[in-house]
Amino acid sequence: MQDAWSSHEVWVLECLSCATTWNEEYEVRHSGDGHGNEAVVYERGGQPCTTPWMDRCCPNCQSQNVKALSAMRGREGEVPKARGGGDVAMVFHLRRMHAW
Repeated sequence: MQDAWSSHEVWVLECLSCATTWNEEYEVRHSGDGHGNEAVVYERGGQPCTTPWMDRCCPNCQSQNVKALSAMRGREGEVPKARGGGDVAMVFHLRRMHAW
């Protein structure tokens, strides 16, 4: 007996050359064979495609230097809070100690 389920995922892609960001939505189909093995197929527009982190091209500058980040549900559009100077000072302190 095969176990099968699907999920909807949104990935945020960012071009590291021109800083363009965009979202791509995927339907992810999972299949298990009952023996611990799993196959995953990503689909966009009903067609199978490569995983979100492979073979992406920037729609603005056509660069392939693209980073993919899994979007967190319910937090789209939320701007992260700026870090205080204390965080930066701690990072430099840890680096001086070779702890990070």
